[in-house]
Amino acid sequence: MIKVAILAPIGNSLYSLNTTQLLTQQKDVQVTVIVVRTPWNLARFRSEFKRDGVRLLRKVLNKWLLREKPLDFDGDETLLSPSKNIHLIEKTLGELAKNRDIPILTVSDHNQPESQIFLEKAAPDLIIFTGGGLIRENILRIPRLGVLNCHSGYLPKYRGMDVIEWAVLEAGGRKPEVGITLHYMDRGVDTGPILLQQKVELKKEDTFEGIRRRIEPMMVKLIIEGVCGLRDKTLQPKPQRPGDGRQFFVMHPRLQAVARNRLKKH
Repeated sequence: MIKVAILAPIGNSLYSLNTTQLLTQQKDVQVTVIVVRTPWNLARFRSEFKRDGVRLLRKVLNKWLLREKPLDFDGDETLLSPSKNIHLIEKTLGELAKNRDIPILTVSDHNQPESQIFLEKAAPDLIIFTGGGLIRENILRIPRLGVLNCHSGYLPKYRGMDVIEWAVLEAGGRKPEVGITLHYMDRGVDTGPILLQQKVELKKEDTFEGIRRRIEPMMVKLIIEGVCGLRDKTLQPKPQRPGDGRQFFVMHPRLQAVARNRLKKH
């Protein structure tokens, strides 16, 4: 038996819901607790606005005011399709936790003392990070095995922000190195040991927004594969060397325009 805890960025995160639902369906995997970060926090908004700028305002507008829903394509292209396949009926993590008798805590920050005490009491083998800001040392040291994150870039080369755009921009006329990576989190930015990776093949009609929607169910599956591999002791983490990659930051709009043009020509 392997015990896992879930850290979620928001109560209705479809990524977090899919991950949690699938984990509850795995043999000898127990979801012990869920910690959800509330979106209604001024410090969080300031921190994310500093990082994402006007893109954060667009995200808030789409998610909360316009009630944007993920597009559903044919096949397993977005998180909506696997949600149907795994019989996910709950709309929030609160509902899911209640139906499965999983303790849940809502906090303003995953690193705060209340969250730390809650997680320490649960004593998970693994913490699964599904979003919600940086994780500090007081949380990283709690699980026996570590904190898992699925990064939307191919590590170690592409760490940090906007890594899909940076991969396309840097590729020039070559094939972009786009992929996802399941890794342990440490005090660095996407620098922890690697467990699993998967390359992402680009399609002729791809946009950056479409790629992100398409890789989300792939990321969920990689998390499940990683947890089961750790449960069965068939996975060995591969340490990253600091000099093997670089940390990327939010891409300037002018560079984004260049990257979009290159993606269209791919």
